[in-house]
Amino acid sequence: MRKALALLLLGLAALAQEVTVYPGFAEVKEPLTLPPSAWVYLGGERLEKTVPGSLRLLGVEEVERLYRPGAVFFRYRGEGEATLRYLYLGLRGEVFYTLEEGLLTAWARLTLEGEPLEARRLTLLAGEAPLLEKTMAYRALAEGPGESPFGLFRYQLPPRRILTGTTEFPFLQADLKPTRLLRYQGPFGTARVLPLERGYRFKAPFPLAPGRLEAVEEGLFLGQALLPATPEGEVAEVFLGRDLGARLLRQVEEVAQGEKERSYRVETLLENPYPYPVTLLLFEVFPQPFRLDFPGATLLPEGYRLEVTVGPKEARRLVYRLTLAR
Repeated sequence: MRKALALLLLGLAALAQEVTVYPGFAEVKEPLTLPPSAWVYLGGERLEKTVPGSLRLLGVEEVERLYRPGAVFFRYRGEGEATLRYLYLGLRGEVFYTLEEGLLTAWARLTLEGEPLEARRLTLLAGEAPLLEKTMAYRALAEGPGESPFGLFRYQLPPRRILTGTTEFPFLQADLKPTRLLRYQGPFGTARVLPLERGYRFKAPFPLAPGRLEAVEEGLFLGQALLPATPEGEVAEVFLGRDLGARLLRQVEEVAQGEKERSYRVETLLENPYPYPVTLLLFEVFPQPFRLDFPGATLLPEGYRLEVTVGPKEARRLVYRLTLAR
């Protein structure tokens, strides 16, 4: 009789579960109506993927647990409404993004091993919350105000039936007007053509957990990149690799020399071939010691940083004077 009652309760619990999905596991809460004193949880194969020690009966005072193949026998003080809570390694989740013609979409990817789960409340937490059996260090990603104190990005997803295998679905969208970026950063470059990276900059319309972003523009796949963790309202930048359309041309001319140093006139020309404005980001590092005369640039101990906007189909010429030791 007790076994039949346990099976019935387990079946009812599966209809109304609270599921919180992390990158490597999930926290599952199943509502129960417990008989007095004792109850058997017939978890079957699910117990094999339950984190040891994570089973809890919330709402009663536990006295003892006895583990048997495929089942757990609980003894407790109390009865009635309660919750079975456990950490489940058979379900994991992550966030990824698409940016297509200015439309940013956040997608959830849920991977379930084992029988389907009915989630009346489904939450996805993206970031890092390691289990003790995997690492002794607890590290977490920074988050924006109002998010979880554990350094995780929290997303409330619509209730759904989580099926075995991998399921992907969009859950947040926003229209953006991203700034298109071209970037050169590295050591002082003397080659005639300097390599440029293309990218985007935009204000996060909602909290952006770290994840992979795929960009499409004018029907063309531009590439994938990792989007850094960005709280809502903060600026996100993502770079998609080498840009083969725009040209960043460099000319270096020696203009003076002495016993201990030489001076150079350095000219940098950006030719923007695109029908939209681009923002050029320059960050160069020079051999020490050096002196730099570059109006408009932010001078740094190791070099300089500069940001300028170049209009559609236009060119922008930048000139600075650099003095290096011989």
